[in-house]
Amino acid sequence: MYKNIPVREANRLFILLIALIVFVSLAASCANIGRWTQVLDPEEVTKSDLLDMPYELTPVYEFKVSVSKEVFANDTEIRNSIDAQFTEFSECYDIKDNGGEARKYMIAVVDGTFECEYHRGKCNGEFDSDVGLIIVSYRAFNRKGILPLLKHEWAHAYGLLESNHENLKTVKECTRY
Repeated sequence: MYKNIPVREANRLFILLIALIVFVSLAASCANIGRWTQVLDPEEVTKSDLLDMPYELTPVYEFKVSVSKEVFANDTEIRNSIDAQFTEFSECYDIKDNGGEARKYMIAVVDGTFECEYHRGKCNGEFDSDVGLIIVSYRAFNRKGILPLLKHEWAHAYGLLESNHENLKTVKECTRY
């Protein structure tokens, strides 16, 4: 049946088959199923609802942090991570205001990818100075750690990153983005 297929074509088909098997295995693993669906079907967030959620202050910088009920994580761990990330962020940029500029914004932690005006309507972080809100995903698809885009949003808050991201390369080292 396959005797008439040229060797080069057979090799291409074999490589394609192996790549397909690897991709399907990765996509179907337990760790990725939920995140794939989050990216394809992002959570709808309402900024007014996020602002109305109860918040707690972080222990060091006293940032206001609200955590969506969909996030199944330890709130204390989240607040401690926010303080640790701000310490790294401020040391990297030599920011000396002890979080004063960032403290103006409530940090709302949501479960995953959410609807937004940017990135084809699918975001893992958003800075909105008009309403005083930074929205970040607890975990983001294809990113390590918790709150992986928080430093990126702080870069917007501090005016280090332009809203159109034209200077994104200049902030990459300090924001992990």
